[in-house]
Amino acid sequence: MSTELELEQQWPIPDELTSEGLRAANAIRDFLTENGLTYHGGGGRFYAPTQWAERGETYGTSSLLVVTHDGGDHAPAFNLDYGRYELNERLQAVLREHGMYVEACTCWYSAVYQT
Repeated sequence: MSTELELEQQWPIPDELTSEGLRAANAIRDFLTENGLTYHGGGGRFYAPTQWAERGETYGTSSLLVVTHDGGDHAPAFNLDYGRYELNERLQAVLREHGMYVEACTCWYSAVYQT
């Protein structure tokens, strides 16, 4: 299990997020911690939609939060290609409690939106 400092270093939360985006990032970080999925494999990170747009990305720029998930333990919670649908369903349930949902943009990143 990661310490709070390790979690902060591995999954920093961008300052540019709205309060809803911050709530989504914290809910996802809690979910990843509770499920032992904090190892990001170098490909996991949170982005504010403004940061994402500045990168020139197409999808997720009108979301609350963008999450990359290429190569990390957390990937099956976002990418259904892994076949671990129960992880995605549990993550969706957590986000629904906050009036949000996660949607795949590509096989390597997803975005969180308000319902």
